[in-house]
Amino acid sequence: MSTSTLSLTNDFQDISERIHQLSSIPYIKQYVDYPGLAENRLALLLIYFSEMGFSKERAKNLCVATGLVQLGLDTHELVKNKYDNSLSSSRNRQLSVLLGDFFSSLYFRTLADSNELQAIQILANATERVNEAKMSLYVLEKDNKLTWDNYLTHRKAIDSTLYTNFVAAFSKTPELAAVWKSLFEQTSVVDCMIDEWEQMQWQQQIPFGLSRFLPLKDSTITQVIAGVEAKAIELLGVCDQLVRNFCSIEIQNAISWITSRYSHRMNRLKRLVEEM
Repeated sequence: MSTSTLSLTNDFQDISERIHQLSSIPYIKQYVDYPGLAENRLALLLIYFSEMGFSKERAKNLCVATGLVQLGLDTHELVKNKYDNSLSSSRNRQLSVLLGDFFSSLYFRTLADSNELQAIQILANATERVNEAKMSLYVLEKDNKLTWDNYLTHRKAIDSTLYTNFVAAFSKTPELAAVWKSLFEQTSVVDCMIDEWEQMQWQQQIPFGLSRFLPLKDSTITQVIAGVEAKAIELLGVCDQLVRNFCSIEIQNAISWITSRYSHRMNRLKRLVEEM
C-alpha cells in the first residue's frame, strides 16, 4: 500500500465518503448536531496500517470502523448533563444517545462482515477504556481535583485509545509501538488545543478544556488565545521530532503532510479573523 501524499489523499477521501454514507440519517440531522470526523487521527491510522503491511482495502475497512466508533463516542460526549423541560431538548438528548449507539452497531457490522474478530475485540476494549477515562475525568472535576497533568492524561486516553490499541496489537517491535503511541497521543492533544483555540477565536471565551490550565491567570482573552496558539505550535514541534524517528522517508513525508494540516488550519482561521 503506497503512502504517497496523492495516494493518501485519495484513500482517505474514500474512507470519509464510506463513513458518511453509513452514518448519514437526514431525519436525525434535523434534531442532532453530528460531531466532526477525526480526520487527522484516521489519516495517521491509515499510514500506520500501511507501515504494518496491511492491504489497502483492509486498512481502509479498519479505518472506517474506527471512524464510526469515534463518531459514537463523540456523539455521546455531546450529551449534556442538564436540559430544559422542552420537547426539543428531550428529543435531542434521546436521539443523541441512540445515534451514538447506532454508530457503534455500524462498526460491529462493518468488522463482522469482513471477519475482523480481533479488530472487534481491540475496539471494544478501547471503547471500555475511553469510557472509564471519561468517568474518572468527571469525578476529578466534580471533586475539584483537576490539574494540567491529570487532565492531559485523561484527555489523551479519551482521544487516542481507539488508535493506540491497534498500535499495541500490531506493532512489530516495542520501540516502534512506543513511537506510534506517542505520535497518536501528541497529535490528539494538538487537535484538542487547536479546537479550543478556534473556539476562543469565535466565541471570545475560555472553553472547558486544556486552556484552563495554562499559566495565563489574569490575562485578557487575546493573551489567552496567543498562549494557546503558542502551546499548539510547541506540541506540533514535538510531533515533528517524533516523525524523524522513522527510517522511511516516504513515511516521514506522509506524516508530515498530516501535521502540516494543523498549521494550515490555524493560518486559515487567522486570516479569516483578520478579515472580519
